[in-house]
Amino acid sequence: YTEWFVNFRFPGHKKVKMFDSGTDFGKIPEGWVVKKIKEIGKVITGKTPPTSNESNFGDYMPFIKTPDLHNSVFCISTHENLSLPGVETQVKKIIPKDSIVVSCIGTIGAVGITTRDSQTNQQINSIIPTQTNIREYLYFLCVNLKNHLKNIGANGATMGNVNKEKFETIEILLPSDAVLNLFHDMTNDMFEEIKSLSYQNKNLRQTRDLLLPKLVTGEIRV
Repeated sequence: YTEWFVNFRFPGHKKVKMFDSGTDFGKIPEGWVVKKIKEIGKVITGKTPPTSNESNFGDYMPFIKTPDLHNSVFCISTHENLSLPGVETQVKKIIPKDSIVVSCIGTIGAVGITTRDSQTNQQINSIIPTQTNIREYLYFLCVNLKNHLKNIGANGATMGNVNKEKFETIEILLPSDAVLNLFHDMTNDMFEEIKSLSYQNKNLRQTRDLLLPKLVTGEIRV
């Protein structure tokens, strides 16, 4: 990512002319453009259903919070889930598989990718990409936006806050489709392998947690 999209040493870069973008990005490769986040995907800020109604929570849909984004590229499990009635209280907050979720309040800059239809709490802004070839690039882009997000989220208060308006108007560099397609082709299988291994690890942890108490009590002997 750094070589291609920061240092501009992508395949064939020597044959591509540079031009002045007229933005803070300065000179960029021909065919690349500067866009706002809202121009490359739909931005949705999450919301928490009324916690006073316990029936809003269950096992129907993942409810992603910032701690669920730590130590994993993909959001394969969450500490809390919503029930169908809970989801139906805010159907416009549903984000599909392969959305990019970014924590923007408190702990700013944690990033993950959804693996199924999900909802998030209000601390997270999510991007639903309009292009299928942009998932991997957009993930790394958001990871590298962490310091910028912290800066624009600083407001003198103890807790930083990057609201939807600030988030979706962030300017980003969008490479040409040719470069995006090449990067996607090179990294997609890697990301899918990461997702597969993450699910395997999750299953192993669940099996361990199920068997360990039985081994300790002698219910199962080795």
